[in-house]
Amino acid sequence: MSELIQELQQYEKGRSLWQDAFRRLRKNKLAMFGMAVLSIIVVLALLTPWIAPYSYEQQDLYLGATPPSAEHWFGTDVFGRDQLTRMLYGSRISLMVGLVATSVALLIGVLWGTIAGFFGGRVDAIMMRLVDILYALPFAIFIILLTVVFGRSMLLLFLAIGAVEWLTMARIVRGQVVSLRRQEFIEAAVAMGLTRWQIMQKHLIPNVLGPIIIYTTLTIPSVILLESFLSFLGLGIQPPQSSWGSLIKAGVETMEEYPWLLIYPGILLSLTLFSLNFLGDGLRDALDPRASQD
Repeated sequence: MSELIQELQQYEKGRSLWQDAFRRLRKNKLAMFGMAVLSIIVVLALLTPWIAPYSYEQQDLYLGATPPSAEHWFGTDVFGRDQLTRMLYGSRISLMVGLVATSVALLIGVLWGTIAGFFGGRVDAIMMRLVDILYALPFAIFIILLTVVFGRSMLLLFLAIGAVEWLTMARIVRGQVVSLRRQEFIEAAVAMGLTRWQIMQKHLIPNVLGPIIIYTTLTIPSVILLESFLSFLGLGIQPPQSSWGSLIKAGVETMEEYPWLLIYPGILLSLTLFSLNFLGDGLRDALDPRASQD
């Protein structure tokens, strides 16, 4: 009887959209698995300076490339550097690229799409045609040009990837804003005398947070994969620093003789990308308003 009363009280209090979404997310086993794996990887990356068994620059040329052992769990590379240590430090750079570049894409894309969708007309046409033009430019050539002009640096890599990835975010936000700008609550805000910036800040952007969060979780793996691809081409992180992409590149070059140099970074990168996609799919299902009717 007491359980029935508690359930009735819960229904009387009701749940917010975010509480209901989190309840559905917890029921998604793949999403929760992805969240758990990502949490472990992030914690290991943060604790790397304290848990890494060696320095990432420490070499032992006499040792060379050795297979996994009790002393070196994931083996060593051709310079005698501990592979586990380099993977841990590489996770810090790869995750940092994902977060910083996605934040840049998020900031530019949300503002661009909100302004274009809210103002409409000629402003919308000009802004979205510029997006179409940028879409037509090969991103690799764009990053190569930036590297030639400004030189190679980690900050430039973050900004360059973010400058490429904001285009889809702008389109998504613009489409959501166009569908919202004629709603009654927006017209009421206009009638109350709110400025356009206040309407965008207080009414439009909060109402498109769901799609923004979903696409953000799907952008992070895309950015990490893009950085890995650039490092594979030699345009990304430069030695002695390492990322998952640069480790995979080194592993590919010696995979016939030393396969562990490719297998372990490849597994870690794949596990991270799968986990992010599982979490993104779970958030998409949890934040879908139609799911609340099921």
